[in-house]
Amino acid sequence: MDDPSGSLGANIRRRRQTLGLSLDALAQQSEVSSTMLSEVERSVKNPTVRLAYQIARALGCSLTDLLEDRSPTPVQITRADQRRTLVDPTSQVVRHGLTSQLASRQLEVVWYSIPSGQTTGEMGANRPGVLEHLIAVRGCVSVLLGGKAYDLEPGDSITYGPQVTTEYSNRHGDACEIVLLSDSSRANDI
Repeated sequence: MDDPSGSLGANIRRRRQTLGLSLDALAQQSEVSSTMLSEVERSVKNPTVRLAYQIARALGCSLTDLLEDRSPTPVQITRADQRRTLVDPTSQVVRHGLTSQLASRQLEVVWYSIPSGQTTGEMGANRPGVLEHLIAVRGCVSVLLGGKAYDLEPGDSITYGPQVTTEYSNRHGDACEIVLLSDSSRANDI
């Protein structure tokens, strides 16, 4: 069986350098001496779990990330014109996919713009275990769950398990914008 601590030092060094941190800066942030950090990076010493955890936190990652032999995720910018966007030709409802490579494939982030008097139309129920959290960002939106309406104003949010049909409707004056987070991480547990 491979010893996961064998690549720990190299992974710490690679993450530290990618973040542009000196040994002293990492020592200060992690509260682990620079001497100990140097020895760990050179695989002269193995840190305790507590010290390894402190180092991981200071590097902005999990301890598991340090034990795996992979580079940290680089900065990713998605320009507005690069978003995956769908415009309904009839209602002009706009759906922007916002999920990045950094988010788990089990979390979908979507931004809807719904013109005044328009609706997304009724959408079928998701599979059991899926949870959704919707935030009204601008304007008022009616969230219809199985035909029952929940009216949200800017800043309001609603969380629900969509095992019923769902529809987002703008029955008010100005256009509304909502952000939807759909979590399917528990869908396979049910």
